[in-house]
Amino acid sequence: MLNIVACVTNQHDPGLVAVSAGICLLGCFSTVTLMAEAAGAERRALVPWLIAAAAVFGCSVWSLHFVAMLAFRPSAQAAYGLLPTAASIGIAVTGALIALLIWCRADHHPLKLAAAGMVMAAAIAGMHYAGVGAMAANSLLLFDGAYVHASLGLCAILAVTALARAGDLTGLGRRIEVSLWLALAICGLHFTGMTALTVAPAAPLEEGGAVLGSTQLGLAVGLVSLVVLAAGLAALLMQRHLMRRRMDELSRMRLLGNLAHEVLLIHRDGRVVEINQAGLRLFETTLQEIVGRPLLDLFADADAPALLRRSRCRPEELRPEEFEIRTAAGLAVPVELSCRAIEYLGRPATAVALRDLSQRRRDEARIRHLALHDALTDLPNRTLLEERLSLALETAAENGASVALVYLDLDRFKPVNDFHGHAAGDALLVQAAKRMLAELRPTDTLARIGGDEFVIVLAHTRTLAQIAETAARLVAALGRPFHLEGQNEGEGKSEGKGEGTSEGKSEGLRIEIGASAGIAVYPSDGSTAETLKRAADTALYRVKDEGRGTVRFFEAAMDEQLQARRRIEHELSGAIPRGELQLYYQPIVNGRTGEIETFEALIRWHHPERGCVPPADFIPLAEQTDQIGRIGAWVLDTACAAAAAWPHPWRVSVNVSPKQFRQPGFAAGVAAVLGRYGLPPGRLVLEITEGVFIQDATMAVEVLTALRTLGVRLALDDFGTGYSSLSYLQRFKFDKIKVDQSFVRRLGRHADTLTIVRAITHLGHNLGLQVTVEGVETQEQLAMLRELGCDQMQGYLFARPAPMTELSQAGSADRERARLRALFGETSARACA
Repeated sequence: MLNIVACVTNQHDPGLVAVSAGICLLGCFSTVTLMAEAAGAERRALVPWLIAAAAVFGCSVWSLHFVAMLAFRPSAQAAYGLLPTAASIGIAVTGALIALLIWCRADHHPLKLAAAGMVMAAAIAGMHYAGVGAMAANSLLLFDGAYVHASLGLCAILAVTALARAGDLTGLGRRIEVSLWLALAICGLHFTGMTALTVAPAAPLEEGGAVLGSTQLGLAVGLVSLVVLAAGLAALLMQRHLMRRRMDELSRMRLLGNLAHEVLLIHRDGRVVEINQAGLRLFETTLQEIVGRPLLDLFADADAPALLRRSRCRPEELRPEEFEIRTAAGLAVPVELSCRAIEYLGRPATAVALRDLSQRRRDEARIRHLALHDALTDLPNRTLLEERLSLALETAAENGASVALVYLDLDRFKPVNDFHGHAAGDALLVQAAKRMLAELRPTDTLARIGGDEFVIVLAHTRTLAQIAETAARLVAALGRPFHLEGQNEGEGKSEGKGEGTSEGKSEGLRIEIGASAGIAVYPSDGSTAETLKRAADTALYRVKDEGRGTVRFFEAAMDEQLQARRRIEHELSGAIPRGELQLYYQPIVNGRTGEIETFEALIRWHHPERGCVPPADFIPLAEQTDQIGRIGAWVLDTACAAAAAWPHPWRVSVNVSPKQFRQPGFAAGVAAVLGRYGLPPGRLVLEITEGVFIQDATMAVEVLTALRTLGVRLALDDFGTGYSSLSYLQRFKFDKIKVDQSFVRRLGRHADTLTIVRAITHLGHNLGLQVTVEGVETQEQLAMLRELGCDQMQGYLFARPAPMTELSQAGSADRERARLRALFGETSARACA
């Protein structure tokens, strides 16, 4: 070591040594900078960067060597062979290129890095000793073998160290460190090798053209040094320019990434190098905590195999997949992952997009829930009921157990909607559902399948007594009064109170309803879901027929009765085409004179097997099966056609069902019938009940107004038996009101009845309405009603309903008129007596 120091200090010019060292450091830094660019470049741009780096390095080594040789005093007047001098720079550049190619493909492998370092050391050593050998042009050179070997070993160690530390050259500090290692390798070999050298002057070669003198060598070294300096400056400027471009690119990338709602992150070699703000929010962490972390740490452990599999797939094979990430708080979040290979800051990387699926999963769960549950009560709907019932039946079939199916309807629920509004009805349904759930086990299923229709599946083994007890508890729970907060009597549709309701308190509305239940049991009443449901529905239908408010189990006889009812429905649907329906007419007479003023058309069904079926037996069935519209249209058409052919201008009165009245275009249909038969509108009386107002009172008033515009007379039938008759008289001015026959039958037997009929009559007259009473059957009733001043009367006392045959003829009409006069005259005589 002392000899080397002595060689440097005693045998070299210090100024030129310093210049050579500066050239070496600058060249090495330029080389390392170009190596950094090569490491981040694409494959097609890799070789040009490596060639540039090798050229700069080779020139740096060559310049250091010959500047130092010029500083070597023993060789101040030395001459150098041209070929060896030129060859030395080629050795340096070529060897450096080979070493850099090996280093670039080493992929951090120790043996490959060592091989690259050894080749780099060989390039430095080859250049040095080739350059020293060029002095043989006019000198004898003697080498000390120990120092030669020491120079080679030192150079190899330093070169391997330099390339081993060159794995990541992105930082300035690392580039300076690697530059120093390379400079030490070059300088160490040169000055150790020069220590081994002894120069003995000799006669110069005769061919001066093949020899470089000190002056010529100095010019050559100066030119090469300028090249090295220029290359270093260009490398620095290029590095600065590329760095600025990368920073601008990074800023744009971050800006765009932060504008995105999806999580965007970039990883290289499995470690996160960049993430946007959406990612920080999703992972609930900071940029410093997540950058540098392994990508697999961000995902659930169960997803690691799938992520590793994706890393081995070709880009075209990658499709979006669903995974689960873990936030900093440990929460699991489902995401959809998409990725693509990109170049990030000049080096290959992978961009990953994560789409948060939490909201979509919640939406899907909500949609599934809504598809299977009732929106109002949140009970299972018909679809989920089918699934639960099928599963219960399958389990029961395997275990030999039984399943009970309960069909339950709320009693007196319709008046709640009609007179307190649908909001009150909805609140009542919600409370009813909660009460029923409180009476059931978690394993039972309560479903809502219609407006006030519920189905209960009682799974697992139960005795009939237990099933009956559960159903009775449900009915009893629904029989207790309901208190609807926020609902008042004044909020209803009318001023009256309907059946099953009571006057509300200031804090809400008190409502009493009830329930009816029909039960079918698997397997005795049915072996399939359909047969079981049909049996339970049949049992419920029987309960309703028997008065509601109870529980009935299915019996085989019920099914027979139901089938019979369905046969009647089918036969009724063909009654019109077969001509089985006929109109009977009952006269409505003047209350003072007994003169016939109107005939009410009453329908009869002449069944080929059952005989004459009264309307009370089939009209309700027609209402339930929606056949009433077709039947009502036939009655109106037939009655108008008959009235148009009568010899006297009597009016014809036709009852209109609420369902028929609410059909679109009803008023236009009435006008068409009148026009078809030429019947004056004033001869047609339409009798409606207050049921036409229940669903939509505004629409009802519009239809009534249209009928009034036609000139048709309108009567409010069954007055006094409904819920809100007085309010309907306020909504629309009818031509007359008909007092229900239930009041007439009680005349003379109940003192209050006479008072009620008198009040209705006075009310009608004060409102300018005719008052018609139905069901007059005795002379005493006639006398009392005439005394009350009723305008029209109808009943068996005057005539029973019959087909309009001879009565419409002139002679028969006269005889009937005389009979009625005598009847009214006799009544007047009795009254006077």
